[in-house]
Amino acid sequence: MGRHVVLRSAKVQRHSTSLSPMIISSAGLYNTFERLLPREIASKSYYSQICKDLKPGIGAMNVFLGLNASAEELGLKRQNTWAFNDSNIDYEGQKYFDMDVEEAMDAEVPLLFISFPSVKDPEWNNHPGREGKTTCAIVTLANWDWFKSWEDKQVKKRGDDYDEIKDSIGHKMIEQTCKLFPQIRDKIDVTEIASPVTNKYYIGQPHGEIYGLDHSMERFDPMMVAKLRPETDVPGLFLTGQDILSCGFTGALFAGVISAQAALGRNVMGDLVKLHNKLEGTDVGITEVRKNI
Repeated sequence: MGRHVVLRSAKVQRHSTSLSPMIISSAGLYNTFERLLPREIASKSYYSQICKDLKPGIGAMNVFLGLNASAEELGLKRQNTWAFNDSNIDYEGQKYFDMDVEEAMDAEVPLLFISFPSVKDPEWNNHPGREGKTTCAIVTLANWDWFKSWEDKQVKKRGDDYDEIKDSIGHKMIEQTCKLFPQIRDKIDVTEIASPVTNKYYIGQPHGEIYGLDHSMERFDPMMVAKLRPETDVPGLFLTGQDILSCGFTGALFAGVISAQAALGRNVMGDLVKLHNKLEGTDVGITEVRKNI
């Protein structure tokens, strides 16, 4: 293999093989070392042991709403809302996660992330047909075990039992959101509900997670942090994304920077600071840049 990484892809019945001196994978730790790499190569990497030592993140439920009113009409702001039913967040979250599926279908959802993405989009109203409309996204945690029996079923045809579970939890999320934002209740035109199985189908996460590796004490042990670095022990293979830093937009963004640094062998963060100074007409260091972010 030497310094070349083999990338194989399959689309419908067409297969192709490409040789590259370097590959940067943002597919996540599990997908990269348990699905994409040839087993004989992955088994020799210490990253395969990390796959066994750490756990995948918690599965997620997602609800997407289309509203037939503008943000101005609804009085919505450019902000995110984290809604909790109780101040004892860890306890209530774990209690919900440990429920069997029948209990979960009837239970209040203990935490919600609520956002109105279109409100944050400065170009939203510049697209024909979007005037007088708003989008809403709602996210919560979900136990993969509630849905895993349908992971191999055909999308959109997983059956009534699956739809009942998914829709029961999804509509609980909508109802709780409407209590916080009552002005949207009668404005819902479109509803799409997604389960952890949906996440696995569309974004390839093995347990329906959206935040990569579980954010446990084991993951953030100093030795593990040192091991989870962009440059792997497979020559020419680099990792990027949430699994080498932390979850979410910021984690993925900065993972891209440190992966670029590792791949290029240069101080990319310093390059960004210089670019910032050039664009802003300033002369500050990284510490000052951080203060103003």
